[in-house]
Amino acid sequence: MTCGEQPIWRSEAGCQLYLEEYSSWRSWLDAQTTVDDDRCTWAIADWHGLEIPTELALAWFPVRIRGLLIVRLQYRQQILGYLSVFRREIEIETLWARRPDRDDPRHLRPIQSFETWRELKQGQAQAWTSAEIELVQALGSHFALAIQQYELYLQVHALNADLSRDIQERRQAEIKICALNAQLEQRVEERTAELQRANIDLLREISVREQAQASLERLSRQNELILNSAGEGIYGLNAQGKITFVNPAAARMLGYRVRELIGSNCDRDLEIHASYFLPETRDRSNAKFIHAILNHSQPDGTPYTWEDSPIYATLQTGAVQYITNDIFYRRDGSKFPVEYVSTPIREQGKIVGAVVIFKDITERQIVERMKDEFVSVVSHELRTPLTSIRTALGLLARGFLETQPAKRQRMLEIAFDNTNRLVRLISDILDIERINSGKVIMHKQLCDAAELIVQSAEVMQAMAEKAEINLCVTPVSAKLWVDPDRIVQTLTNLLSNAIKFSSPGSTVWLSAELGARSEERGVREPEVEGTRRGENTGREIQNPKFKIQNSKISDPLAPRSSLLTPHVTFQVKDTGRGIPEDKLESIFERFQQVDASNSGHQGGTGLGLAICRSIVQQHGGQIWVESVLGTGSTFSFTLPLAENSDR
Repeated sequence: MTCGEQPIWRSEAGCQLYLEEYSSWRSWLDAQTTVDDDRCTWAIADWHGLEIPTELALAWFPVRIRGLLIVRLQYRQQILGYLSVFRREIEIETLWARRPDRDDPRHLRPIQSFETWRELKQGQAQAWTSAEIELVQALGSHFALAIQQYELYLQVHALNADLSRDIQERRQAEIKICALNAQLEQRVEERTAELQRANIDLLREISVREQAQASLERLSRQNELILNSAGEGIYGLNAQGKITFVNPAAARMLGYRVRELIGSNCDRDLEIHASYFLPETRDRSNAKFIHAILNHSQPDGTPYTWEDSPIYATLQTGAVQYITNDIFYRRDGSKFPVEYVSTPIREQGKIVGAVVIFKDITERQIVERMKDEFVSVVSHELRTPLTSIRTALGLLARGFLETQPAKRQRMLEIAFDNTNRLVRLISDILDIERINSGKVIMHKQLCDAAELIVQSAEVMQAMAEKAEINLCVTPVSAKLWVDPDRIVQTLTNLLSNAIKFSSPGSTVWLSAELGARSEERGVREPEVEGTRRGENTGREIQNPKFKIQNSKISDPLAPRSSLLTPHVTFQVKDTGRGIPEDKLESIFERFQQVDASNSGHQGGTGLGLAICRSIVQQHGGQIWVESVLGTGSTFSFTLPLAENSDR
């Protein structure tokens, strides 16, 4: 801040610069000595005696400045500027209250004194007094405060202006916002109404879709249950012949799991069982994969090529194929006959795949074969005795044997024997059917095994004597919970077969022994030791018609394993021609005989052993045969002992 005539100079660019704007001014001022400890006040009485930049000297000379009193304007820690007071040299031209009157001697003396003073003070600088310095310092403080307040005022004014402008803008913005809010509320109401309507429509559509989805899931679940519950094998193919689905029955019949046929493990399984498949079909993605899995073959065993198979024809032509007696192969390489239907899957008139439904007809073929054999055997068994009866009765009816009483009697015996044979055949057929169907009620009661053996031997003694066969009986006393008539029927059937196929003069043995049978079939434990003669009945069994050896009874104190079933094993042994090894199982089937051509001569129906097996199984036992060709056979069956005698 300056007062009075300012020293100015021109910059190189020609601009006028004041003292404070000069670049070297502040550095020169800081180098000078201050009059206070705060270095805020500089009192320079005469700058002529100081080192001063040339530019400053050139600026000060024209205005005749000799002294400077400078106060730094500072508010707190902020420097606002400088208060500079310039003083010329001592004024010698000023007169105080002077009216020059040269005629008045009183005026002459002061004039002369002032002239002398002017001569003395001319060109000298005037020192700054303490009062002047304090005055300038006070002015500096007031100026600093005023400048600070002015700057604050400018800031406040600017802020007020900005605030007023902001308030005005905000008011305008509020007006716009209110208008926009009104528009927005209107749009929100309209949009809310639209959304409510859309929501109602959406909820209705969702409800419809949920019902449709539930129906679809229920239908899909029902279809899945149907597929999973179906006894027939079902699998699907796409138009390229690749497998798309398979039900558990199909996988089970083929020896696989479902996921192995349509899942990610099939390639690994194909590598493990690679010998069953063609090399080019070991990849599940190959269209021939399922064809190779099945190894689809014709009834004579000739494999189909994929292009020649009926399933391929269904995919190509859409024709439904009904095939019987073709052959599929299991995972283990075994084969089984099948009956299948391949039906095309159509979508918009286009064939997109096929469904194959197949079933194993092994049992059916066995039944059909058994039926054929049954018809053949029954027709043979019926035709032969009927022919004999018809012939005999025909001869008698025509009177050809009137003069031959012996032959006439023989014809009557032949007719009678064949009639009995027919009765036995029909009775056996009815018995086995009733037993297997459960229509025959076993009248079980507590029986003694020895009595059953002796009774059976007595029944068959006449037949044995007629065939010149010796019966050797070894009974064992043990309590059984059985139907005595059915057990005697079983023993007599076995004895009848043994007598029929034994040579005259040979022996047939009927025996029994105590033992324990493991729960696993065919595993027999050693017999319970200990023989006591006649202790059970109190007497020794005697029969003049057949030989009875010592009987065996069980020892009630003998320990038995809890894992074994105590039982009695009955055996009928002969020394006949024996049974081939491949017939040891089949002879227990219906109408199965070792030599069917000799059945008429022996009078058998082929049902006796089947009836025996059914009776034994109904009593919880097992039956089997051991035989050596040319040596003889031993038929054995087991019956469990009664649990307690009070039953």
